[in-house]
Amino acid sequence: MPFLCNPNRNNDNNRMKKLLYALLAGVLACHACVDDNSRLGSSLVESSFHNVFTSSCSVDLSTILMDSIETREDTVCHFGHYQDTAWGEVSATYYAEYSTNSFTPNQHYEYAFDSLVLRLVPSGHFWGDTLSSQSVTVYRLRQPIILDNDEDLYNTTRLATEATPLMRFSYLPQPGRRREVDVRLPDELGRQLLDDLLAEDEYFDSQDKFKKRFPGLAFVPEAGSNCITGFQVNDSSMSINLHYRTISNQSEENTLTFSVNIEYAYTGISHHTQGTPLEGLQSGIENLVHASSLGHRAYLQGLTGYYNQIEFPDLNDLQSAGEIVSVESATLYLYPLAQSYNVVSQLPEELRLYITDENNVLEDYVYGSDGVTVQTGNLTVDEMYGRETYYSFDLTEFIRNNFGTWGTRRQKLLMSLTDEEMATTFNQVVFTCDPDAERQCRLDIRMKIYNEQ
Repeated sequence: MPFLCNPNRNNDNNRMKKLLYALLAGVLACHACVDDNSRLGSSLVESSFHNVFTSSCSVDLSTILMDSIETREDTVCHFGHYQDTAWGEVSATYYAEYSTNSFTPNQHYEYAFDSLVLRLVPSGHFWGDTLSSQSVTVYRLRQPIILDNDEDLYNTTRLATEATPLMRFSYLPQPGRRREVDVRLPDELGRQLLDDLLAEDEYFDSQDKFKKRFPGLAFVPEAGSNCITGFQVNDSSMSINLHYRTISNQSEENTLTFSVNIEYAYTGISHHTQGTPLEGLQSGIENLVHASSLGHRAYLQGLTGYYNQIEFPDLNDLQSAGEIVSVESATLYLYPLAQSYNVVSQLPEELRLYITDENNVLEDYVYGSDGVTVQTGNLTVDEMYGRETYYSFDLTEFIRNNFGTWGTRRQKLLMSLTDEEMATTFNQVVFTCDPDAERQCRLDIRMKIYNEQ
């Protein structure tokens, strides 16, 4: 072939061969380097780094009793009585001032009294036997409701009533149906109101004058009842309705409504714990009682004011698992005591976790992974067997921040109902912390551990 006789072409071929040999040698060298390092890196990872899962870190739940709860201006009220061996005896009384109202009589009409009716609309909240009849005694307040020095009303506030009851009534709770309850108040009171309205008595002119004449009512449960029921508080519920007729050429039915003045209305609680695990528990976080002293249980409930502190005393023991230990994830599971809910009580749909410092000063909520959304407990309900009903919280960030800390640097957690549920419901949880139980509160942690070879 012609190109074989070209000397320049031979030189080109030689240079090409040298280049190919150099490239091949480089590839072989690189291939050997990657293999060695890969084997070395693989060996290092397999022998020195381990992913470990543990649920051995103990969860210390304590029960705390609040000094008091603000219940003024709530849109749900409670009255009733309930007693059991877990919580003791609880009575709820509703104290209410009523707002004035009036109309201008027409001199050409005649007026006839019909009835005075108390209208109650259930809120759906209950605690106790909803299938048995409940009895309530209604009293007039002896004096108008006044605010305490800090201008609020609490579940612990007590008011004096007249000695003689105004009336007594019974009702069947059935909170699920939310069927309104109409209670006829004494006709004598209704006729007096209508007569004073027709006379244009001046005590209807202002709220201050009205409450001096009619200070309000107290709805006091009878001890034989065994259910506490919640009712809505608005213009059409817990209202006193004066039904009357105007008569001219024809008769016309009319209603004048006296609604609750929620600025001066609240639910008061009486709680006796004799003979229960809670006996002797004093209010204040300094008087907290660990679950180990309460039969391995922790108590949380609205309106009576029980909430919890959560600590992890063995957390730092996990440092001994390796030379370097890092927390990859941490999830807290909290199990209600089996058969302690849904029959006579309601589980809260949401819980709140608060981070505190060593002096129990609130610092922040516990947020979700986005750092914005407040966690609510993610309630999971086992409708069939009840064994897998639990609340869960992602505590990864909290555990990371507290892993390896002691003393003043160690944070704590407080757990409570939402502010609204705490002040307007008896929703409750009894958590089980029994180490011998199949289901108990636990902290699941995934860690990455490194040990030098």
